[in-house]
Amino acid sequence: MSQEQFTRNLLQIKDQNIKNFRVSDKSRDALRIYADLSYNLSVCPRCGKHEIVKNGFKTVNIRIPNISERTALLILRKQRFLCKHCGHTKMAQTTVVEGQHQISRNVLHGITGSLTEDRTMASIASQYNVSTNTVSRQLAVLGKQTQPAYNGLPASLCIDEFRSTGNQMSFIAIDAQKHDLVTILPGRKNKEIKEFFLNHYDLKNREKVTQIVMDFNSQYQSIIHAIFPNTVIIADNFHLVQMTLRSLNQTRVQVMKNFPKDTPEYRIFKYYWRLYLMSYEDLEKSKTQWFSHLKDHYTQEQLVSKGLSLSEVLTRTYFSAHDLVEAIRNRDYPAFIKALGEVENVSPQLLTTIKTFIHKKQFIKNMTTCSLSNGPIEGVNRKIKQIKRTAYGYRNWTNFHYRIQIEFNIRVQKRGPIRK
Repeated sequence: MSQEQFTRNLLQIKDQNIKNFRVSDKSRDALRIYADLSYNLSVCPRCGKHEIVKNGFKTVNIRIPNISERTALLILRKQRFLCKHCGHTKMAQTTVVEGQHQISRNVLHGITGSLTEDRTMASIASQYNVSTNTVSRQLAVLGKQTQPAYNGLPASLCIDEFRSTGNQMSFIAIDAQKHDLVTILPGRKNKEIKEFFLNHYDLKNREKVTQIVMDFNSQYQSIIHAIFPNTVIIADNFHLVQMTLRSLNQTRVQVMKNFPKDTPEYRIFKYYWRLYLMSYEDLEKSKTQWFSHLKDHYTQEQLVSKGLSLSEVLTRTYFSAHDLVEAIRNRDYPAFIKALGEVENVSPQLLTTIKTFIHKKQFIKNMTTCSLSNGPIEGVNRKIKQIKRTAYGYRNWTNFHYRIQIEFNIRVQKRGPIRK
């Protein structure tokens, strides 16, 4: 294999019309590769006459991917052509770079791949020796290509909201089964959500949605059936458990504040609050451990029992809350109804949560008949927060939306293990 072919393979240049490669390593700032681009052109593209002659060269600088961590430039002499009949001039073209551009397709392809990763645009621009405006333009091009087709809706949806640009709250919906993005809207108002689905999906597509998983956000409940007439609302079991345990935790704090801060009773509630969020059956009942804030050995059961003995309201709240949590986690609706019926003299915090459960009892019943939850969309929101955190926030909603679409819709296939 010739030296020129080695250079061509190193630079990933497949255009055989580029020849006479020469490498210059004299400059400290960049590695310069010189080459010529020429071929025979017989017909004028404007008049169609066979009076084309070669008319010198024009030198252009093309940015190519870095080589050995050094900035690389392809100094390409392009052949010029002149038609003697009409006076039209034409420049030789190559697949290495688009016409009237100076950034190679390989660099743009590398920027595209980097945009699918959790990186800042400044770091991408620094790696490929381009400006952040170039990365931003590539982001816009790629973002438009990843726009949804609006050609159908899945049978199950998860809906939620997240904080986007500034302090603005945005609406998000994903496929509950495949976890693919369905839509992201800049706002969360009912008018915006309703207009979007009515304008982008016909009634036939909206009737296909039969299940929607959501938390107890009453704002969305008023428009769900207007948009999706055949759907049933499913309560998210994670939020149900969270609401119940939050009520229990608030009760613990209220009881804790009744004791002075320098007493053992205060320390039992202050430093070992996690044990009260555990079910009584899950507590360690035989093996003791050292609790430094109490300066004594107890089992987990003994410590929790010691705390519960200080308040009858906390005791009833503790067991009622964990009965509800156990029924929700097991998606056992009869057990849930039984736990509601056995609630008596609990704290006001848990009582407020129970009233909400009774009011939304049908949504909870729908939850127990399926295995869907809002866990996937919570994971999506977590990744969106990471995208925003990496960029130190976004001011432009369009760029933020494009970046989310690119990172979620473009699947980069990971390389398998290297075989020896």
